[in-house]
Amino acid sequence: MVVGDIATGTDVLVIGAGPGGYVAAIRGGQLGLDVTLVEKDAYGGTCLNEGCIPSKALIHGTGLAHEAGHAERMGVHADPAVDMQGLVDWKDSVVDQLTGGVEKLCKANGVNLLPGRAEFVDENTARVAHGGDGQGSESIEFKNAVVATGSRPVEGPGLAFDGEYVLDSADALALESVPESMLVVGGGYIGMELSTVYAKLGTDVTVVEMLDDILPPYEDDIKRIVRDRAESLGVDFHFGEA
Repeated sequence: MVVGDIATGTDVLVIGAGPGGYVAAIRGGQLGLDVTLVEKDAYGGTCLNEGCIPSKALIHGTGLAHEAGHAERMGVHADPAVDMQGLVDWKDSVVDQLTGGVEKLCKANGVNLLPGRAEFVDENTARVAHGGDGQGSESIEFKNAVVATGSRPVEGPGLAFDGEYVLDSADALALESVPESMLVVGGGYIGMELSTVYAKLGTDVTVVEMLDDILPPYEDDIKRIVRDRAESLGVDFHFGEA
């Protein structure tokens, strides 16, 4: 049962606490405005929670293991075993620390943090639902609004995400065991990061890219370095295929 609908007001309503939203909210607070920041998930957005930061953490962890296992030329002989659950837990601790930092920054600058999902009622009113049954909602009147809701992964035809066999990038960053093989659809920077992580763990990785090379926006010199490195790890590429 939803208990009532609380009404509040704010100068600036910011929807989405990613790098666009939380920075806008902090700046508004610094300028003396009453700012309300609405976020339905964790603070920091995709990059901090499900993208740049966790991927770099896994790249670092798997890189240490891979280098230790291939350091005979330096007189180092080791056969490191990777505890995947432990690696993921460490990655999550890094993310949690940084997410907490974003929350503290917002509060330190007077931003009102409001968990929930916002939708506009009219040009100066939004309703924020706080979760499931019984958690209530509230109407917020605002003078200005910043919409910074970010983007979502796109499912390919016949490739609906199921969290088990067909994964989005967030799922792939949270696997608790190392898969024997992995098909990565897309040779952009996200696909190449994931390919690198799992190739270093011993997964048989194949990258399928509809264009004729990886990393479309980048210079050829960078593409060559990344591709050569991936191929040295055993990554197989198929270009011009969708």
